[in-house]
Amino acid sequence: MILRYIFIATVFIITACTDDSHVQNIQTLLEARNHSISQQSIEKYTSLLDANYLKHEGQHKVEQMAMVFTRFEKVQMGSRNQEIRILDDNHAICEQTYILKVFADGDWRKIVQREQLTFSRTDGVWKISGGL
Repeated sequence: MILRYIFIATVFIITACTDDSHVQNIQTLLEARNHSISQQSIEKYTSLLDANYLKHEGQHKVEQMAMVFTRFEKVQMGSRNQEIRILDDNHAICEQTYILKVFADGDWRKIVQREQLTFSRTDGVWKISGGL
């Protein structure tokens, strides 16, 4: 009976550690997204998106972001209030508030909006798979 409780506790701890690792990896991905937008690097931005997503609506989102980069002199991206939920080993959701600042005609303009992004993990790598 004691061994059963030890086994259950061990599984719980391993699962919690795995979820923490997934959350950290997704936070790193989100930071990379913010950085790619702030650096106006469409290549880096595109590299963060899941291949299946890019085959569908993701490509349109890349085109929209490229237009933002072309239209504005400077772009800054940040985020806050992240709530990341790991659904299973290969799927997750993040709800967060993003702050997009753009500079044009001598003025900064700011958009603050709540978003829900989805993530897929393929071959151990997390990518954005929806919600942009």
